[in-house]
Amino acid sequence: MKLLLDANAFLTPALTYYAFDICGGYWNWLAQAAAEGKVASIAPVKRELQQKDDQVKNWIEMHGSSIFMPDDASIRNSMGQVASWASSNGYTSAAVSDFLSKADSYLIAYALHGNHQIVTLETRAPGSRSKIKIPDAGDAHGISSISPFEMLRRNGVRL
Repeated sequence: MKLLLDANAFLTPALTYYAFDICGGYWNWLAQAAAEGKVASIAPVKRELQQKDDQVKNWIEMHGSSIFMPDDASIRNSMGQVASWASSNGYTSAAVSDFLSKADSYLIAYALHGNHQIVTLETRAPGSRSKIKIPDAGDAHGISSISPFEMLRRNGVRL
């Protein structure tokens, strides 16, 4: 089981507590863990992260080949399950459209297809109808999610 990283496992740390200039250990560990097959992310997350010209984009250009799995047509069935679930669980059409147009739905599909766990900073909002959160979608499909902090703890990382 790999840990699949959401975009916010890259963006939020880079902008806040694991900034590149003060906590390179986080980024070095991610690169090493990816090379060892412990963590990964997906091409849709990579595309989202490359939209800004910043340090995360630069880091991806250096280390992305070992972290980001390519697009995979074999997730089509899983993606269909995710889309069907999103459309039939009382979410607004705007929430469903937003969810299906972003990497979040693909993370769920990849995790479902490959039996992976998702690393995200999103928290559950089971009563929400205006936004589909990764942990809620994951719960509905038997996929667990953990925070980047928990990912580091479970892997014995000390920064």
